[in-house]
Amino acid sequence: MMRLFPRGNLSFINNRFVLTYQSRKSSSNTSRINEETVGEITAILRNRNWPHLLNSSPNLLKSLNPDVIQSVLYQNQRADPNRLLHFFNWSLHQIGTLQNLKSFLILAAVLCNSNQSRHASLLLGQMIETRKPVSDIMESIASFCVEGEGLNSGSSLYGMIIDAYNNKRMFDEAVSVVSGINNRNHFPDSSCVHSMMTNLSKYYKKELAWKVYDKMLELHIVPDVYIYTNLISALCKNGNMSEAKRVFVEMGEKGCDPSLVTYNVLIGGLCRAGLLDEAFELKTSMADKGLVPDQYTYTTLIDGLSKAKRLEEAKMVLEDMSKVGTYPDHVTYSALIDGFMKQGCVDEALKLKDEMFVNGVKLNVFTYNSIISGLCKAHRFEEAIGILTGMKERGTPPDVYCYNSLIIGLCKEKKMEEVQSMLTQMKNNGVKPNSFTYGSIINGYSKVQDMEFADRYFKEMIDSNIIPDRIIFTTMIDGHCKKGNIKEAFSIFKSMIGRNILPDVITYTSLISGLCKNGDMQEAFNLVDEMSQKGVPPNIVTYNVLISGLCKLGEIKKAKELFDGVSCKGLTLDGVTYATMIDGYCKSGHLSEAFELFDKINENGVEPDYISYNALLNGCCKEKEIEKAMLLFEEMVEKGIASAHTYNTLIDGYCKMGKIVEADALLKDMIENKHIKPNHVTFTILIDCYCKSEMMEEAEDLFIEMQNRGLMPTIVTYTCLAHGYIKSGKKSKMISIFEEMVAKGISLDKVVYGMLDEDEGSLEKSFMLLDDLLQKGISGKDVYDKLVDGLCQNGKFSEAVKSIDEIGKRGVMLSFATCTTLVRSLHSAGYKNKLEGVLNSMEGFGWVPQASSLTHLIDQDVDWEKDGQVV
Repeated sequence: MMRLFPRGNLSFINNRFVLTYQSRKSSSNTSRINEETVGEITAILRNRNWPHLLNSSPNLLKSLNPDVIQSVLYQNQRADPNRLLHFFNWSLHQIGTLQNLKSFLILAAVLCNSNQSRHASLLLGQMIETRKPVSDIMESIASFCVEGEGLNSGSSLYGMIIDAYNNKRMFDEAVSVVSGINNRNHFPDSSCVHSMMTNLSKYYKKELAWKVYDKMLELHIVPDVYIYTNLISALCKNGNMSEAKRVFVEMGEKGCDPSLVTYNVLIGGLCRAGLLDEAFELKTSMADKGLVPDQYTYTTLIDGLSKAKRLEEAKMVLEDMSKVGTYPDHVTYSALIDGFMKQGCVDEALKLKDEMFVNGVKLNVFTYNSIISGLCKAHRFEEAIGILTGMKERGTPPDVYCYNSLIIGLCKEKKMEEVQSMLTQMKNNGVKPNSFTYGSIINGYSKVQDMEFADRYFKEMIDSNIIPDRIIFTTMIDGHCKKGNIKEAFSIFKSMIGRNILPDVITYTSLISGLCKNGDMQEAFNLVDEMSQKGVPPNIVTYNVLISGLCKLGEIKKAKELFDGVSCKGLTLDGVTYATMIDGYCKSGHLSEAFELFDKINENGVEPDYISYNALLNGCCKEKEIEKAMLLFEEMVEKGIASAHTYNTLIDGYCKMGKIVEADALLKDMIENKHIKPNHVTFTILIDCYCKSEMMEEAEDLFIEMQNRGLMPTIVTYTCLAHGYIKSGKKSKMISIFEEMVAKGISLDKVVYGMLDEDEGSLEKSFMLLDDLLQKGISGKDVYDKLVDGLCQNGKFSEAVKSIDEIGKRGVMLSFATCTTLVRSLHSAGYKNKLEGVLNSMEGFGWVPQASSLTHLIDQDVDWEKDGQVV
């Protein structure tokens, strides 16, 4: 007999049959056990002490599973809903697995039918936290509604699911539920849709709002005014004004009249988009619908006009507003005040502020902040401080933003003492400085190169548990680098890395710039390699710094090689790159190469700027190529890129060549020029030239004219005049200059005293002048310390040695610091044969302790002073 199947396959079929049979038998047994368990639990749930009874039944507990719980809920829909909810939550902790979606839906239906919608919503919130796919939930709801289990209306169930997603800001899921509804009877009620559309508008979910709107149209459900308004709002917030206007028109076509809120929403969108004329047209059309613009409408239009710098029109709207009996509030005034302040119309803004007081409108912090910020930008700091001080008296204490506005303004003007005062006031008033406060102060001190105070506030910031960001770290690093404190800069850099704050190209470039200024080019290039390895590619500014560093060291060839290689690194040479290289050529005497490079700028698509021109102009003046300099100058004037610095460079060039007539002619040209006016540098250059030529009357005339033009002479200007008077033998006039300096609060520092040791006069003459200054009370006794320091700094060590006895004869005490400076300077300069005699004189005059040794005075590490006293 033939076998239909091989023996092996028959075995497989037999096994499969056995497995199927056993599976069915097992399923049947499980079903029977589940039914028994459901029956027992149902019976127990009728008892008030059901939790104890269930917990005391280990067999029942073992039989618990999601299907059993679903069946219990299904069979007990008419039981006490609170008991069912308690049982459901109890079972969650017993089975340790996710419940069936149907269980959630059955219980939600029971709770809703018992008017416990809040508990039903919380339950459905638990359901969506299971992270089941929306498709599974939709399938369960559809099945639930078809079977007619529980809820009288499917729309309530869908609505609660949508609300649950909406409340958790799971907007994609909420809209997916809406999209899955295919029966208009199941579509959620208006309150649910309104809530969802409000959030979609609030969180800029334009595309999702469209889906809800399209679904409503698909189900032939007419959106109401609230839904239309929210859709228009979402479109406006996304800047899609053409669609917003289309929906607005469509709204009317479908018989839904826009409300005042709808108009305000669209007017606001048009204003933000800069479509102000359309916004005003829309406002006019409100009358056709019997609507009257309210305070919000006018405020929105005023804000739009203010931001568009149409301030006169904004003022007119403010006046119209009052005429129709709609009075502005603090928001209306604040919008206009902010607009005027940003335009620099400070007085107009202050008039509005006064108007607010008159009309009883209280200024809020935002208004005060706008006023303070505007006053600071106008350099009216006293008024700004007055406004801030008066805030507390008027019931609006200044916040951190008000203080920050003032501190930022003061920092920009380098008024650092006032900044400290404001910070103290801020703390005393209980306002804590924030990162922005400290960042502004640190930046301010870095700009004035006072890194001691910058360090102090940086530390205070960290001690206050405010972590500096990358910008603040970079500011500190840059400040120390510019000050020459490379060690401190790298220490801060290390701290930055330790806090996991990654440096950017600006941070690295600041360090590289500091190394270049110190002449440490090898370390600078090593740092470039390091930043590249760490994924921070150098930019054109980095290369400009490197090229400048090489040029300053006279490494012109290496600088040009680097310059030529920049393009290969995917970077574009800019005006600064060319200017740096041109300046390097000029300062190293390679004027022809500088001109050659200058001619190539245009060929490479870069427009030469005033920096390149000025660098070349300065090079021409330095090489006394005055005709070439004049041609460049005329070209700059023609292009409109000449500046006061340009004129000063050429005037200085003429002066150094002794062509004072030509230099004076350029000054007259500047005076007649409407756009470029001479500054204190211009006058000082010419005054110095006249003084060196002993033309003191002309120098004095310029000195007077300078002040008549509101330009205050600097210490350099006074020093030039003093030199001139010494050279021309007019000692009394020189004394008068010193008296004038003291009267104006100008310190007679080393710059002035340094001029006394120049070649024009002898050391004896210098002492006579110093004696006169002392007799007239113009200077203190530290004048002699400054003289010795000046001689040492200028390398005039023979004169410095001679000065010791002259000073001693006058019974004047030199400071210990000056003594050590002189000894160390002589030692460094190789005047070792003079040291013993100098030390003996110092001991004899009592300037240094007896038995002092040269070794101790020369040793930099020995501390000879304590609390200002010589040890």
